[in-house]
Amino acid sequence: MDEVTLTAPAATSTSLMTILVLVLSSSVVAGALGHILTGLRAGATTRRDCYADAVKLLVARIEYPYRIRRRTSDDPDVLSALATAGHDLQERLVEAQAWITTESTVLSEVFSQCLISLDGPFKQACNDAWNAAPITAAAQMNLGSFGMGNRQHVVTTMERTLTYRFGSRRLIPAFLLRHLLKRRGLLT
Repeated sequence: MDEVTLTAPAATSTSLMTILVLVLSSSVVAGALGHILTGLRAGATTRRDCYADAVKLLVARIEYPYRIRRRTSDDPDVLSALATAGHDLQERLVEAQAWITTESTVLSEVFSQCLISLDGPFKQACNDAWNAAPITAAAQMNLGSFGMGNRQHVVTTMERTLTYRFGSRRLIPAFLLRHLLKRRGLLT
């Protein structure tokens, strides 16, 4: 009878299989990492855009009394347009506050603090503007001391605080971030 000798398969086929598995799995890992990083970038872009809108709204709140004061008539259409602009501003501020609250409770506190610090001067400036007569000449557009005064520090507070929502600073826990912002005078 003929003897049959059994031999192990060639080592090259196992090595080839190992290499093939490694290449395929590294592609899957690279794809997953690419997907995760793309999502992180998209999230950062959304955050940046929404926070930029919130800062624009703070500036719009500071500027709104000047729009009222610089009206050129008390015609119903002009008054209606100004009232609509005021309502829209309020709605957008509430929307921004809601978004910030869901994104970061600490930054929500800072945004609320900014709005509160604008509130008194805003109401007084709007009251003064509505009670003033419409502008009838170009020289009257120079309002001198009218308005809320210099409120740039409010906008700057929000801008400085926003740096803590991007990059590695985003990983700071809320209780530490709150403490840090209070220590830096950005939150009371």
